[in-house]
Formats: sequence, structure tokens, C-alpha cells
Amino acid sequence: MKQLQTLAECKAKNTDINQYVTDLKSLKTAIEQKKDFDALNKIHKALSDKSRLLIFEMLLEKGEMCICEFSIALEKTQPTISHHIQQLEKADLIEGIKSGKFIHYRIKKNTLEKLIHQLNYVISSEK
Repeated sequence: MKQLQTLAECKAKNTDINQYVTDLKSLKTAIEQKKDFDALNKIHKALSDKSRLLIFEMLLEKGEMCICEFSIALEKTQPTISHHIQQLEKADLIEGIKSGKFIHYRIKKNTLEKLIHQLNYVISSEK
């Protein structure tokens, strides 16, 4: 149990390591059980890809865009852009609005509000 030994060296000598490990595991479980944890996990995974983050940022700037615009800006094929769009839709970050034969994509405001709420929580709880 090298991890426990390292933890014991890291914490104060008067720390009950077994209780501390229990507390850490409880914290992990509590975080995983938060209402929006799975949704936020999907959001963070979706935005961890450079192309998807660029698409998201472009939508923040322009409001609405179609796949042909992303293809030109990112210099990627339509199928590649479609894949990234699909991942962003699965994370509930964007939605498509049919406009004639095109679909224009925009950011879903309620998901953006979840992200802002999470960031505000982190900022306000800094020690």
C-alpha cells in the first residue's frame, strides 16, 4: 500500500489515516451523487476536444452557424464537423434549428447556465 504510506507522509502526523481515507471516499461519492454531476461530466468531456471547443467558442461569438461555416473555419470535412456537432448535442450544449435545407446550430442557454453556476460555485468557495 504505497499510496497509504505516501498519504501518511503528506498529512500531519496526528491525522488518522484510515478515517481520512474514509472521508476522501465519502467526498468522492457525494460529488458523484450531485444532481448535475453526470451532465457536467458530459459537458467537460465534449469541450475537452480542441475542435469542439472551437465550435462552441465560435457559437458564443456568432450566435448561430451551420456546418458549412464550421468546415471552412476549421478546415475540416463535413463528416468530421458533423461528428463534433453530434458530440456537442449529446452533451446538451448546442441545438440545431432547421432553416430551409440547412441546420443552424446555437448554444443551449440552460446548459450554459449550469456551467456558469458550477464556475461561480468554484470561485465563491476558494479558500
